[in-house]
Amino acid sequence: MKKLNQVVVALMAVGMLGGTIMPAVTASAASTGYSRNRKISTRHATYRVKNTKGKTYTITGPAKNVKLKTNHYLKNYKKNKWIRTKITQVKHHGNWLVYYYMKPVTKKKHTGGWVKLTDMKPVKTYKAGPHNDADFDTWYRTLNSDGRNAYSGWTDSGALDANGDPSQFPYNREQTKAYLLGIKMR
Repeated sequence: MKKLNQVVVALMAVGMLGGTIMPAVTASAASTGYSRNRKISTRHATYRVKNTKGKTYTITGPAKNVKLKTNHYLKNYKKNKWIRTKITQVKHHGNWLVYYYMKPVTKKKHTGGWVKLTDMKPVKTYKAGPHNDADFDTWYRTLNSDGRNAYSGWTDSGALDANGDPSQFPYNREQTKAYLLGIKMR
């Protein structure tokens, strides 16, 4: 009987230890809800702050479980120019959005960060005309969340044109509209 009590006490102790250690391990492996595509270098372009409530982030972790940590507030850089060097797409709550890696042009050497495309505006923009398409930033802002998700599914992080700038769909306007609406064309 004494031996049985010792075995029962030992099993209870192991069970209590396992119950306290196991939840801590699974809690630290929880998903952040963010994932990203690969990062691509782009042609350097100049931008200004559009949304003063925006932030720049550092991106760490594997592509399937990315962590975004704020490192700058754009309200402190209202009059500064920024240089775009890379592009990626980040998914949060099922919706994709393009992020640019930006470095501020200041006398002090501040580190850059990843900024939402919608928080910045290019210094030079051009709209679509009868013989040319709008620049990528202007075009991307016109997409709704379904269009942005479709763009992410079509590209791996971001398509680049011959100049090294992010590009739109390579289709003509009718094919692009059909693709975004899910209509099959011949």
